[in-house]
Amino acid sequence: MLKLILKTLSKEFYASHAGLFLFGFYLAFGVVESSQLLSYHKTLMLMVYSSPLVLALVFCFWTLYLLKCLFFIRKLIKSEQYHFVSLLTITTGKQQFQLWLKVYLVLFLPILGYAIPMVYVGLTEGHIIGVLATISFIILILTVVSGFMFRTINYSHVPVEVYFIFPFPQLKKPYWTWPFFYLLTEQPVMFFLSKVLSFSLFTTVMWVFSDLYREPRVALIGILAAVLSHSMLIHAMLRQETDQLSFSRSLPIKLSTRMTHVLLVFMLIFLPEIVFYFYQTQGQIQPFLVGLWFGLAGLMSLRMILYWIKLDLDRYFKWLLGFFFISMFVILSGYTLFFSMLSIAAYFLYFSFFYDRIDLRDAHQI
Repeated sequence: MLKLILKTLSKEFYASHAGLFLFGFYLAFGVVESSQLLSYHKTLMLMVYSSPLVLALVFCFWTLYLLKCLFFIRKLIKSEQYHFVSLLTITTGKQQFQLWLKVYLVLFLPILGYAIPMVYVGLTEGHIIGVLATISFIILILTVVSGFMFRTINYSHVPVEVYFIFPFPQLKKPYWTWPFFYLLTEQPVMFFLSKVLSFSLFTTVMWVFSDLYREPRVALIGILAAVLSHSMLIHAMLRQETDQLSFSRSLPIKLSTRMTHVLLVFMLIFLPEIVFYFYQTQGQIQPFLVGLWFGLAGLMSLRMILYWIKLDLDRYFKWLLGFFFISMFVILSGYTLFFSMLSIAAYFLYFSFFYDRIDLRDAHQI
């Protein structure tokens, strides 16, 4: 069965992303002279180990890549030609887990091809903690996705149990707050993990650049990290709107009011980060307003992207990477306020023209 899956699923993945791998290979090895190639990559690896922030960003990139592999495989096995994968259920749980671990090891080879030399360089240069963190992280994410695939194949028909529900009093909730309370009551784990990741990355950014704490761009990079930490929450909200609140399109609510409701929800969700950012800017009004608009513009942009690609997670991760690079360029070049205003204007214009023309219920289910 392993050979069959590798010849079908793995081969299909590499064939579909051949252009991406060629582009990545060119960026890694084609832009540097061959005589300086080894020293360049050794310096790059040591730079990763020297900064916890850079190491965390590398881990985030690896996670995004493995999630891309995960969602691609899930999308394939739902098609008719890959129904043979369901035959795995006749084998033991241990055999299934080992099989998926080997499959994702094969899919992870482009990362391992760089991670193994990075581990070697770290050991020779004495970065023991960084090496242990790297090895542990690789084992962790491969184990998690393999276990997730095992559960998907065997228990996808079993409803997910909610182990903890916030004890909210039975109060009347305004219509616009429904997405927020959906996250708290139906997706508490995702909400909690997003907040932990958001504050961890934000705090790490401020700690690494502690000598530049007065520089507004440092806090804006923290805001960008917080926005990206909420990317899956936005997807969950939009999925819930599509599956459970589709009736709301028939309600006599103006489009401008709907978009204002979304903005209010984003402000409510992002309130802890806004308060933390206000503290980091030492209460200065002008930098605070710039960061506030930048954060809201980022969340609204991600929602607009999800609408445009119709909730396709495989494409979503590509757009997240592009959004990160564009936003970093904007922050470093000092055009944050202009970019924020442009993004918000694009958001309102896009939904003004396309909200009634796009029905996400017809989107491809992943």
